[in-house]
Amino acid sequence: MSHLDPGLAGLAAQLPMLDRPTPRLGLQQLRDGIADRRRRLLDLELAMVAACEAEAARGRSPGVWMHDRGTWDQPTWHRYLAAAAAVEHEFGPPMRQLHREIDQLERVLALPLVTGAAA
Repeated sequence: MSHLDPGLAGLAAQLPMLDRPTPRLGLQQLRDGIADRRRRLLDLELAMVAACEAEAARGRSPGVWMHDRGTWDQPTWHRYLAAAAAVEHEFGPPMRQLHREIDQLERVLALPLVTGAAA
């Protein structure tokens, strides 16, 4: 069986990956949705780290190598953390949303009815 029973139709309607409610959810569609969100989350995380590292690099002492965090001194770490706090409003909400969507999709994928469809 490759469709959700009527009791799960409401959950299917809430999934952000679907343009319109449908009772059919393919395993590959769910996996693709999870993979897409993980890629988008990674892109956001990398952009946030790059922004924070760029701020941390400003005014660093000569012994600080940005690619080696073991060489970072306390002022460099403080600049990095201050930058992280400053960009949280930009990166935090979409990252949290992606985490929620991934969690939702993984829970649907774990449903016996959905995983039984692969057999």
